[in-house]
Amino acid sequence: MIILGMIGFLVVTAVIGFAITSAAFSQRHWKHVIAEGDRETLLAAVEEALVTFRGLRPPRGIPPADWRALQSAAVVAADRDRCRVSVMVEPDVRVLGSSERREVGPAESVARRVAVRMAERLLYEIPLAHFEAVQVDAYTQYRSPDGTTETECLLTTIVSRDEAAETDWDEQEAAAILAAWHTRERAPGAPLDPEIRALITPGEFDDDRQEDTTP
Repeated sequence: MIILGMIGFLVVTAVIGFAITSAAFSQRHWKHVIAEGDRETLLAAVEEALVTFRGLRPPRGIPPADWRALQSAAVVAADRDRCRVSVMVEPDVRVLGSSERREVGPAESVARRVAVRMAERLLYEIPLAHFEAVQVDAYTQYRSPDGTTETECLLTTIVSRDEAAETDWDEQEAAAILAAWHTRERAPGAPLDPEIRALITPGEFDDDRQEDTTP
């Protein structure tokens, strides 16, 4: 019985070791592919990471509005060195007491916190990517007087990896962090266009798509 137990232990150890080694080689391979400029593989890696983020449990203390906004993240454009995503935010509404719902923070405050959290994720938590700079665009939706749904950009921010390295993620307020980055926020009566001075745009890759469809 002891011998059988040792054999079983060795077999399990070997299987686990093989799985770990295979995963390491696989990850190294795909990192190399992305580093060589394979944009489709990069986009797939970012999308997979965003799906993984959506399946996580919210950290203790994070406002529900912030978590919903993070889960709404969508890739706008990306290449080997740059990534841009958009998020949809809403006012911070919470249940107080037994059933009372009250707005405790405007959508603008949620947008600031989410922009910082999203930038941190893109820079440090995408397993196969190593972006040198990222852009986050935060939008909100509201119903206009005529009943149609309107979408507005509340803020857009760009941060490089070097700038992020100087950020005190845990101690600084989101507004202070964004002030040190390249951030623009919507002003009353002045729509914000995130395409102006954008880090990266989908249109940059139109020629690539045309080449791919050429017979």
